[in-house]
Amino acid sequence: MSHWSKAATIGVVMSITNACAAEYFVDASNGRDSNSGLSPAEAWQSVRQVNSTALKPGDVVRFKAGEIWRESLQAKSGAPGQPITFTSYGEGPKPALYASVDLAAPDIWTDLGNNIWATKADSWDNYRPHATFAPGDWNIFCDGDARATLAASKHGEPPKVFTIDCIKPGKVATNIQLNYFGIPLAPDQNIRFRFRARASKPFSIKNIALMRSHTPWGDYGKVIARNTDIGTEWQEHEVLMTTTIPDNKADGRLSFFIGDAIPEGCSFEFVPLGAELFDLHGLDLKQDVGNIVLTPIGETNQIAAWKRWNTESLKKQGDFYHDLSDSRVYFYSEKDPTTLYSAMEAARRRNIVALGKNKHFIVDGFTIAYTGAHGANGAPEDCVIRNCDFRWIGGSLLYTRNGRPTRYGNGVEFWSSCKNIVVEHNTFEDVYDTAMTNQGPDAGRIVNVVWQNNKTVRCEQAYEIWLSHEEMTVESIIVRNSTFIDSGFGWSHEQRPDIRGCHLLSYGMKCKIVDLRYENNVMINAKDAILWFSNDRVAEFKINNNRYIQPGENPAEAKLFRWPGIDKGGITFAEYQRITGLDSDSTLSNK
Repeated sequence: MSHWSKAATIGVVMSITNACAAEYFVDASNGRDSNSGLSPAEAWQSVRQVNSTALKPGDVVRFKAGEIWRESLQAKSGAPGQPITFTSYGEGPKPALYASVDLAAPDIWTDLGNNIWATKADSWDNYRPHATFAPGDWNIFCDGDARATLAASKHGEPPKVFTIDCIKPGKVATNIQLNYFGIPLAPDQNIRFRFRARASKPFSIKNIALMRSHTPWGDYGKVIARNTDIGTEWQEHEVLMTTTIPDNKADGRLSFFIGDAIPEGCSFEFVPLGAELFDLHGLDLKQDVGNIVLTPIGETNQIAAWKRWNTESLKKQGDFYHDLSDSRVYFYSEKDPTTLYSAMEAARRRNIVALGKNKHFIVDGFTIAYTGAHGANGAPEDCVIRNCDFRWIGGSLLYTRNGRPTRYGNGVEFWSSCKNIVVEHNTFEDVYDTAMTNQGPDAGRIVNVVWQNNKTVRCEQAYEIWLSHEEMTVESIIVRNSTFIDSGFGWSHEQRPDIRGCHLLSYGMKCKIVDLRYENNVMINAKDAILWFSNDRVAEFKINNNRYIQPGENPAEAKLFRWPGIDKGGITFAEYQRITGLDSDSTLSNK
């Protein structure tokens, strides 16, 4: 059973004892969500039940040791001196939170020939009315040089007929948008939207989105199937969507992006017929698979598959492509993959622990693994994350710019403002980007954030910081008493378009720095650099009393310290010490 101690290093005083607090138990194998959750015998089963419960200050939620949940956990706010604590009970391995689907199960793969295997396709049935989604009034939005008008019928019985006249099409799909706002949505909800349509000139609607109704724009779901080739005669069409949100939303938006599809002079008549819920049967691969972690049969060591961007690029054993349009994974294998691998963890794009802006909570003693996104992320306050093992994190698509896919995924990420946080006694292994990071583009303050007594292994970076707003102030960040091993030697290094394997990475630093320390750490074997700054503010950091261990005959001659304005290939440890005055009491050796 995990324990808790005061986080005196940052002046946060918390206690998990409270006369009015409740203690809940969660058991993936033997629990039931209809139980009270108030004892091991009455344990809940799912993380969803935990997320939907209105926890109170001082409550403790205990997950059974040795169990696995393939769900995301949402942190909850306690009160000063009364944190909400998420921890474990029982004997055995740490309770595990995964964001993955194991593809090594029977009857998953179909042989397409030429060593290409595909996961089985989704199916759906059991249609029923959606009680709160009854599309009525729509609106049109144009930008750029695009011009279109929208008129609605004012006579006859509903449903209304909406007529869109395109005066000038756009250059991209978003230049003309047909939108419906304010749709209530729930997690893992499957929605079929039906409509009738005809057009004076045929065209196809390929860009459809289920998203947030307001800024900052973000996806609330994805389209899994559509029938949207619009002809000149009236036809009924449908769009099948599934939500990707962690909790209920009241501000959903359905958008048809037709700017580059609708022809000039086209009159498009659109009649919404309503929406239905349906049951979706499949592998739940509607979110981007960032990595597939393979365990060869008879072995315990795991290896990463290689993410490709189309089926034509699948050329060697372990290459895979995730087609989001049909929610299927395509995998290159000379044999049935299930005869070669005992486990194939498909790491989906889900943040496993959603910290949000919650306050006064503790996350203690979990294995957090197999996600294409982040292990834990948010902008919290007054919290502790300790005794957790973060493994196989990241690799999902973040965005595509100029045709170049950009992937992402950090162990623990604090976004912009946060304060009074301790992250301690955790391990981070095989993270696509960085194990630990403070980052963000917003104004604000970062106060008393301590990263201490952690261990990183085979992450691209151990600690990364970028804060690009001039009105952001770093009042205190400390990275100390930690061990960083083999930075840049992980699975992601060769797959990345941007190779920066280092122990400390800093860039985009427009913030004000009051106190940023990097001290008393042991750093062993960096691929590309020990310290890599993509800015010239290295001297503003307080870096000292570190021990650098770099293999090789003469590490003193290795040019492993980089920032703009110096030799492009970096400089030696002695040169770095002389130029910056940093690390005066630190050492560098090969032992």
